[in-house]
Amino acid sequence: MRRSVGLLAVAAALASAAPTGASLMPIRRTFGDLSVPRVRSGKLVIPAHHNDGRVRVIVGLPLASLAAAYGRGLAAFGTTRKLDVSTAASRRYVARVAAAQRVAAAQLLRAIPQARIGRRFQIVLDGLTVSLPVTRLPRLARLSFVRKIYPSLTYHLATDTSPGVIGADELHALTGARGEGIKIGIVDDGVDQTNPFLQPDGLAYPPGFPRGGKKWTSAKVIVARAFPGPNSGRPGRLAVDRRASFHATHVAGIAAGDSDTCSPGGRDHPPTCGLSGVAPRAWLGNYRVFNVPTPIGQIANTPEIAAAFESAVSDGMDVINFSGGGAETEPANDAMIDVIHNVAAAGVVPVISAGNDRDDFGMGSVGSPGTAPDAVTVAAVSNTHVFSPALSVRAAGAPRSVQEIPIASSGGSRFPGAFTFTPRTIVDVGTLVGVGGLPVEPHLCGPDDDPNNENKTSLRPGSLSGVVALASRGHCTFVSKAIRAERAGAVGLVLVDNRAGEANAIPIQLSLPAGMISDLDGARLRTYLDANGGGAPATIGNIIGRDETGRSGVITSFSSGGPTAFEHLLKPDVSAPGGQVLSSTLPEFTGGPPFAVFDGTSMAAPHVTGAAALLLQLHPAWSAQQVKSALMSTAAPAWADTARTQEASVTLGGAGLVDLPRAAQPLVFTQPSSLSFQDLDLNRGSDSRALLVRVSDAGGGAGAWQVQLSPQAATFGASLDLPSTLNVAPGGEADLVAVARAGGDATVGEDYGFILLRRDADTRKIPYEFFVGRPFVERMQAKRLVRFQAGETVNGPNRISSYCCPSAPFGPSPDYVGPTMDESGTETTYVTSIDQPVANLGVTVEAATPGALIDPWFLGSPNERDVQGYAGTPVNVNELMDDFGVDLGAAGSSFPKIQRFYVTVDSGSDPFTHRPLPGRYVLRSWVNDVRPPRIRLLTRRVAQGRPTIVARVTDKGAGVDPLSLVISYRGVLVGAALYDPTSGVAIFPLPQGAQRIPAGRTRAVLSASDFQEAKNVNGVGDNILPNTAFRAVSITGVTGPALTWVSPAENQCVSRTVGLVVVASSTRRVRSVRFLVDGKQIDVDRKGVSDVFTGSWESRFAPPGRHELGAVATDSGGRTFSASRDLRVCR
Repeated sequence: MRRSVGLLAVAAALASAAPTGASLMPIRRTFGDLSVPRVRSGKLVIPAHHNDGRVRVIVGLPLASLAAAYGRGLAAFGTTRKLDVSTAASRRYVARVAAAQRVAAAQLLRAIPQARIGRRFQIVLDGLTVSLPVTRLPRLARLSFVRKIYPSLTYHLATDTSPGVIGADELHALTGARGEGIKIGIVDDGVDQTNPFLQPDGLAYPPGFPRGGKKWTSAKVIVARAFPGPNSGRPGRLAVDRRASFHATHVAGIAAGDSDTCSPGGRDHPPTCGLSGVAPRAWLGNYRVFNVPTPIGQIANTPEIAAAFESAVSDGMDVINFSGGGAETEPANDAMIDVIHNVAAAGVVPVISAGNDRDDFGMGSVGSPGTAPDAVTVAAVSNTHVFSPALSVRAAGAPRSVQEIPIASSGGSRFPGAFTFTPRTIVDVGTLVGVGGLPVEPHLCGPDDDPNNENKTSLRPGSLSGVVALASRGHCTFVSKAIRAERAGAVGLVLVDNRAGEANAIPIQLSLPAGMISDLDGARLRTYLDANGGGAPATIGNIIGRDETGRSGVITSFSSGGPTAFEHLLKPDVSAPGGQVLSSTLPEFTGGPPFAVFDGTSMAAPHVTGAAALLLQLHPAWSAQQVKSALMSTAAPAWADTARTQEASVTLGGAGLVDLPRAAQPLVFTQPSSLSFQDLDLNRGSDSRALLVRVSDAGGGAGAWQVQLSPQAATFGASLDLPSTLNVAPGGEADLVAVARAGGDATVGEDYGFILLRRDADTRKIPYEFFVGRPFVERMQAKRLVRFQAGETVNGPNRISSYCCPSAPFGPSPDYVGPTMDESGTETTYVTSIDQPVANLGVTVEAATPGALIDPWFLGSPNERDVQGYAGTPVNVNELMDDFGVDLGAAGSSFPKIQRFYVTVDSGSDPFTHRPLPGRYVLRSWVNDVRPPRIRLLTRRVAQGRPTIVARVTDKGAGVDPLSLVISYRGVLVGAALYDPTSGVAIFPLPQGAQRIPAGRTRAVLSASDFQEAKNVNGVGDNILPNTAFRAVSITGVTGPALTWVSPAENQCVSRTVGLVVVASSTRRVRSVRFLVDGKQIDVDRKGVSDVFTGSWESRFAPPGRHELGAVATDSGGRTFSASRDLRVCR
């Protein structure tokens, strides 16, 4: 969204609804398929700890944690590969850390009396959780014992036969390993130990167990602990909250559900037997951290997650599964990076989901803590089946490939039952002859220069009468496709997906019955239809069935891709099934049986967790790194296309699909298990970077290995130098040096693939990745960033067309195969520095030429590939806000490092027509904006009915996000229609869809967020919306007229033309408003829009001093009413 306001000489004339001489502008609410409705049902609830100005951090202290201090193999490990916290050496060291922490805590409280100290960490961190006023952060940083300050970041959940996809069934049969004696920690939202998939039959508690809340334990779930987060209340203290928990039980079932379990069926799947977890005889530990309620579900914070990991290590878990994550922030300030490192050092395997953000943000979207180098980070692939209704061609002789095609829903709605029993003709629109005798465009879009205009179509009237239209996804919005089909007479719409894998659901409900089929199924159906006159009879069911497609191993479109946004590390590591996974959950969640089908990397991670458990059962002496190496070096291909002919890139699937039988006999270990060469910069000529891999005998791996390169992508002039052979001695190791090189004339681009180790029929692989670049920002003369600065993207060459990472913050291109962005303006770069800890900093486009799309990018170095993660892009990245995903023209960083930062301002192009949208702009910057906007209701007295409500909303920091302006009353939420960032005036005309304001007092709540809130990818305190204001107000409805002055302000000093604005409402139509100065009429408005009436006064002709402004309104009943205010003429 962009605001075009009167701060620029290029600003357009105001819209008819805006007051003359003011800078009110309509608030845009539609952005392609994304829209922010102005009226909807609901109410605003003011969050706890709102506006307390505090942040919560973890203060890192000088001593090493127990895990970091001792390392594998020393005294604290006793006789096992895992850290044993009960040894005398461990207890002595923890006592030393605790004593130092007590001293530090006392000193901290003396220095900052307002601070409050919470959780303390000794095993995987040496640190204290501290809550303090955000203004005291610099003082905290100066304390001598403070080694590091970690923000308390927010994490979200990353939301059968699938074990067979990774070879678990085969390994069970070959070795008999089923997880016996292995403990799996599930850090999630609470495991229901009563679920039939998690029964303890044949199991017994190991010595020293159960632990935690014993009422939530069994001989299967042997630990149950809760880690209540801020504002979680009494439910947060429950290890399982039956009103909120659902996810952990699903995850636990995938990892370790009992074999040969049956589900009786449910709303999303038919009755299904033969279910099993990957390690069905493993024990489970339940560590509940997702317990903080928000409008989008329960979230967790760093201190509670770190505490859960610490407890899991202390409890002796062998593997920890975390199917959650958050957008990556500065890794140096992310406590979970250190936690994961120390968990692995303690001998525990940390398995983390990669995240589900690629459909929204593209590559560079792997979330934290999956970005941790020591994590086993898991991407999601398709399953062998789907649970869905089917589209069935009913023509005689139709091939089997079109007799049962899985079809995904539209906005959660399936086709009506009539389509199940009565065949309808399905017609490929691309086979029709359209207007002008030309073929109909197969995407069902308008012309290239206006594809979303539903009034432009190549369909002839009535050409789809009574049929179901088959069209392609992409090029234009879902809504415009549906309108064109419906206007041509279609009774249904089936779209062919443009993403690989099984069909995605249409994310919104359309105006006619609709669904989506996969790209491969669509191609097969089109081939059949085109050979049979373009159409055939078909039924479309609305009952969920199980369709065995056999298309497992295809990377899902949602699965987050690498490299990581900040350090450009190669992630994810491996892949596992994460689509259409049936597992256990709570019956309170489903409203029926305790099983459900979920999608997500949340489901992929526990497959690998179970796999790690089986490997540790077979090889109890393996370290966490050795388990990771075994999983990666032996992985099978993951696939990039639905037909499974093209191997997925290492940036999507990591090393590939876990292959358990091979992982159990890896032959060699590799350390590290992948190579991240990061970026090669050719601005000063050729560049190179060398990395070393230590290859060691894992049993049977001795001998000469041939070293080969298997690139998946390569750029001209770049190479990866490798030795030709590597000799590994029995029980020994050898070093492999790999050197990434690029000559000065090399082509810019990404290089990635595999280093292969071959010995006879054995092959092991090591993924690698690097980028060859010539950063243009590095060659620009940067200007100093100040509070406000003007610029333009019109004059001069365009030198940067894309930024990273993430690579697609605006979402994928409309056709999914083109560039994800086209930044086409003339760039300007600004530079700024911070020299002490701050909570945030950033920039926003305060004003722009009408129609321009000005995009600022926040960079950590003079390199367009160094965008500071999600927050560094121009879009709203806060999932708690209504305008999440909208291009707001604001970019920044939360809890940044102390360093220099760069801001490059560019302008985008229309994603559908590719038309450049340059313009002039005013850029506003801020540092340490920790206060929400200020709100004041102006229209406290209005006529009953649906009058216009006006408020003044201002913000001294980042500025107000107009789409966040909402008033809540009588069960309805109404967004502002116009906003002026100069005066802060927000106008809420109440439309017909809104509730009426009755006579008497109506209680309401106004809310507003600033642009920093849109950059809060992670909360940093107890308040989930720290940069959002909530103001409870009272509005009095009267049975007669009411009038309120809006502008100018009371006692304002004026000198030239003064814009006059009032809001006048009545139970009858207001016919006019006369404006007076000192009793003399100076203007009249007979065309007020939405109760807003305007005028102007040339104050320069008035004598200096105080004057009285008056406004007199007259309604159609002849009633007059007036209001006045004083102002001063100043010279």
